[in-house]
Amino acid sequence: MRTVLLLLFVACAAPKPLVAPTCPPVAPAPAAPVAPTKPDEAAIKARSHQLFDAFDRADAAAFADLTGPTFGLYEDERYMSRDLVLGGFKNRIEKHAPIHSREWESEQVFADPYVAVFIGEATEHVPSGGPTGPISDQGANTLVWVHEGDRWVAVSWTWYKAGIDAERERWNQWLTEGTGFNHKPNQTLVDAVKGRKPGAALDIATGQGRNAIFLATQGWKVTGVDISDKGLAMAHEEAAKQKVKLETVQSEIEKYDLGKDRWDLVTMIYAGDDMKLVERIKPAVKKGGLFVTEYFASDSNLAKAGPGGWDDAALAAAFKDGWKIVRDDHVEDNADWAGQRKTKLVRFVAQKL
Repeated sequence: MRTVLLLLFVACAAPKPLVAPTCPPVAPAPAAPVAPTKPDEAAIKARSHQLFDAFDRADAAAFADLTGPTFGLYEDERYMSRDLVLGGFKNRIEKHAPIHSREWESEQVFADPYVAVFIGEATEHVPSGGPTGPISDQGANTLVWVHEGDRWVAVSWTWYKAGIDAERERWNQWLTEGTGFNHKPNQTLVDAVKGRKPGAALDIATGQGRNAIFLATQGWKVTGVDISDKGLAMAHEEAAKQKVKLETVQSEIEKYDLGKDRWDLVTMIYAGDDMKLVERIKPAVKKGGLFVTEYFASDSNLAKAGPGGWDDAALAAAFKDGWKIVRDDHVEDNADWAGQRKTKLVRFVAQKL
């Protein structure tokens, strides 16, 4: 009996064989988020047009699909949330309001993998409806898109009035404030006319007259053209102080008749990069006369921010026949405008043969 009990004790006391512990299943590592790629500019432009089209047709479903929940429309000094915009659609539909339409004049897209910005000017047409007649309203639009999941949604739309009236008011304000630009005559122009016999000069976008008045003091018969009535008033006031004669015309340069073989000098100083205007200027210059321009280069940091600029060799190509290129400099220097910051500039002078 003792033997049986002892064997039983030993058997019970013997260590049990080791069993490998059971480990919980290992969850697979989460996949690394896939970084979005920079969107195609044409795709952002097309998506922007879809949003504007949805707005013009009061298509709430399409508009909601293209916008995020925090979307806001900033129109002049008024803010409208997404819900308010959609509510406006309902009101338009109930009143059988006519469908709007747009004509686009200029469009740009700036994008990186996470944010895209569409900028464009358009004339919005609202057909006659109810007591109001047809309305055409020119405005500048800025639409901000962000990457959300696997798609792009609009989060902000800013609109402000454009057109000649709005542009005139902006220039009136800038010229009256008198900050952010050089009040002295442009040095490229000063160098170009040094030692030349004065004649008839046209100063395009004359502003407050800094270049026109300089030319008048050098004996030139000057006509300054600008849309800013306040700028031209400032120019006349300064001309009176310096006792020189100055003729001015308040007009859009697109509507001003430049004439033919009329000018001994035409300046286009910080007056844009419109090659169509250049082509209008060329026949207006007399034989032996000068064309002078200074503006941003197209690859400058300021040109990319909106005002544009001259492409490399564009002016040289435009003046290769029948003209002598006196100066064609691409430099980095302080601009006369945009806070007089250092940037890439084009300084160009050509003489008609």
